[in-house]
Amino acid sequence: MAPCRIALLLCTYVLLGILTGTLTGCATYSASFEVIERDLSTRQYDAALKNIEKQSGSKKDRVLYLLNKGMVLRMKRDFTGSNQALEAAKAEMERLYTASVSENTLSFVVNDATVSYAGDDYEQVLVHLYMALNYLELGQPREARVEALQVDLKLREIGEKIPGNKFTEDALSRYLTGLIYEELGEWSDAMIDYRKAYEAYKKYQVNFGVPVPDMLKHDLLRLAQRQGLKDELAQYKKEFGITPEQKENHTSEQEGELVFVLNNGLAPIKREKTVSSWAPAPSVVVGNAPRKPFTPSPVAVSISLPYYESRPNKVLSARISVSGKQASTQLMENIDAIARASLDSRMPAITARSIARAVSKGAIQESVDRAGNNRNNDAAALIGSFAVRVAAIATERADTRSWLTLPANVQLARLPLPPGSYSVTIELMGANNQVIATQEYPGIIINAKRKTYLTQHWVSNGSHH
Repeated sequence: MAPCRIALLLCTYVLLGILTGTLTGCATYSASFEVIERDLSTRQYDAALKNIEKQSGSKKDRVLYLLNKGMVLRMKRDFTGSNQALEAAKAEMERLYTASVSENTLSFVVNDATVSYAGDDYEQVLVHLYMALNYLELGQPREARVEALQVDLKLREIGEKIPGNKFTEDALSRYLTGLIYEELGEWSDAMIDYRKAYEAYKKYQVNFGVPVPDMLKHDLLRLAQRQGLKDELAQYKKEFGITPEQKENHTSEQEGELVFVLNNGLAPIKREKTVSSWAPAPSVVVGNAPRKPFTPSPVAVSISLPYYESRPNKVLSARISVSGKQASTQLMENIDAIARASLDSRMPAITARSIARAVSKGAIQESVDRAGNNRNNDAAALIGSFAVRVAAIATERADTRSWLTLPANVQLARLPLPPGSYSVTIELMGANNQVIATQEYPGIIINAKRKTYLTQHWVSNGSHH
């Protein structure tokens, strides 16, 4: 693309941006979420949905609109509506997987935020996880299994695209699939997925600071014993330093189970920072001037890059109490750490694009300046040069878009119970076992030999969800 055409594109984009309000002030996508976050922290779900609906007109942010809508609907416990929105987001992600040439050109010339958002790698995985959780809460384990199994295909796709990505296996999805198979009586498949979850959590320990959950250790022991896998059972006993839990009596075989899922806090938010970097000096040939062989000295360029900022949250775990029985949640997924690792793996490419843009804009500026010097109209040359400088500065923005209604982490607790109707008490715990908030869930039905899923969302600022 010729420098003059690029300059024209830059200036046109800035004028359109000013007219539509997309480039005014210091607003970024992440800054626009503050009102929605306040709504969520005070349990004003309808108000949050109303503010999310204001973003529905943005074609390039449609995926984010659908993802956030789906998550807030599940906070409202509208699991069917949530899955409809998440299914639409999933379809849009697939459609955008192969980006258009025109959008890629615009992102190179202007910035990454001009491209339609197709979802970060981990977001494309977690949309399946949350659809699976919705189906489980609706009492549809087979539909949940279909979504959980799609996680494996998506992760394989990501691994081929980004070899350095640490998010190669979703441990929580593996674990949920094991729970689903076990409830369906498909013991061998359950054992396979528990094993895969175990391998995934060993990687999680290194990459995301999430240890192997104790409940998974007991599941491996229990199923190895049930399936008569003596060597494997002996290996787990030695490795974990525990023995299989013994059933107290025969009536426990008819027990159901409460599976409580805490979606704790909100995922980290992307901000932008301006950094200086070195790049090759732009070399521009004007007219038919002969190209002189030389090695340009590097020049300092300013670029805008995204970074993640964690959101404060005092809740460390949850304790569930039912009819005198208690269980505490265990950390199963650290989305905050996964998001950071995902961005780290893509930062070399993001930085390279930003530097290339800065060099390109420098070349455009030099071209316009030289062309202006060759004209007699000093005022026109000055205006042209100034317009390109304004365009270059105004369009240098980091892409701060992300699925901001995701939790910072996901925790899980399980409690075996006889069939019946129960009132479930959830206590959210802070430092030194301080109870930060309490929530009652009356009328929770436990069926014989079945799992009942109950999820809760917590967004800080003194209110529970």
